[in-house]
Amino acid sequence: MSAFGLVTYVRVLAKPRAAFERLKNAPTWGWAAVIGLFLTLAALLIAEPAQLHVLAASESHRFAALPPSERVRAQIVQLHVAGSLKTLFIAGALLGPWVTWFLMALFFFLAAAISRARARFGMAWVVALNSYVVYALGGVANAALLAARDPSQVNSALDLIAVPSLGWLFPHNPAIAAFLSAYNPFGIWYYAIVAIALTAVLNVPRTAAIVATVGYSLLFGFFATSAVVAPP
Repeated sequence: MSAFGLVTYVRVLAKPRAAFERLKNAPTWGWAAVIGLFLTLAALLIAEPAQLHVLAASESHRFAALPPSERVRAQIVQLHVAGSLKTLFIAGALLGPWVTWFLMALFFFLAAAISRARARFGMAWVVALNSYVVYALGGVANAALLAARDPSQVNSALDLIAVPSLGWLFPHNPAIAAFLSAYNPFGIWYYAIVAIALTAVLNVPRTAAIVATVGYSLLFGFFATSAVVAPP
C-alpha cells in the first residue's frame, strides 16, 4: 500500500472523477479495503446496543409463539449463543465486506459487459472498493444516529434505519419505507459516484452508466425491503 492509494481514496469524496481517472491508470485498492473494513466495524460497534435490542425483541416474539416445552429449549440455546454474539458481529463486519465487494464488482463488470465496454473484473473490483467509502460513511452516520436514541425505542429492523430518506414519507408502510430508505443523502451520493466510476474506469457509456446505476439502486431498495419484511 502506498500514499498514492490513500490520497486517491480520499479524493473520491471530493473529486470523484479525477480520482477514478487516476485509478484507471494506476489501480489500487489496499487502503480502500483497510479503511472500508474499519468504517464497517466502527458502524457495527456504535450501533451494537440498538442491534442487540432489536434481536432481543425479535427473539421474544418468537418465543411467545412457541409451545412451553420448545420455548424452554429455545431459551437455553439463546443463552449459549448470547455470549458469542459480539464475536459473531465482529467476524461479520470483517468478512462480510469482502462478499459485498465481490457482488458489487460482479455487478459493475456485468454492466460493462452488457454495454459492450471492454473491462476487466480486476478494474470492477477497484471501483467496488474505492466507491465503498461513501456507503461506509453512510453506515457510520446511521449508527451514530441510532446511538443517540434510547435502545428501547429501537424494536424492529425498520427502526435500525435512522438516516433520513424518502422512506420517511411512508411511516405506516414498512415495505415501501424500507425500499425508499435506499434513497437517502449518502445513498444518492454513492450512486452518483458509482455512475462516475463506471464511465471513468470501466468505459461504460454515460447513458448506460446511468441506467446501470438506477438498476443498482433498485437492488439496494429490494435488499432493504427483504430485510424488513422477512418472514419470522
